[in-house]
Amino acid sequence: MEIVLKINGKDKTYTAGFISARMVRRTIEVSKEINFDNITPEELDKLMDYIVELFGNQFTRDELYDGLASKDLIPTITRCINEVVGEVSSVTAGEGKNG
Repeated sequence: MEIVLKINGKDKTYTAGFISARMVRRTIEVSKEINFDNITPEELDKLMDYIVELFGNQFTRDELYDGLASKDLIPTITRCINEVVGEVSSVTAGEGKNG
């Protein structure tokens, strides 16, 4: 998973290669706390902090706010959540079937 932020006028790419089981739990926790139909500024801060944590604190919340284009904000949040939860879903999709 990667994210591109504009830092000091230049695009900088950050990657999150290893996603721990704890981050899966954190993803579920964060996604259940947020009303995605009516996000408050405080909830947006929580989501941004989650993304910073997901990427191993390679950048700050302020760098994320300032370096991410407004049009990419919600798609980036959604993509990050879906990629973490999606990995778990794809692994568990075939379980429970004793053929």
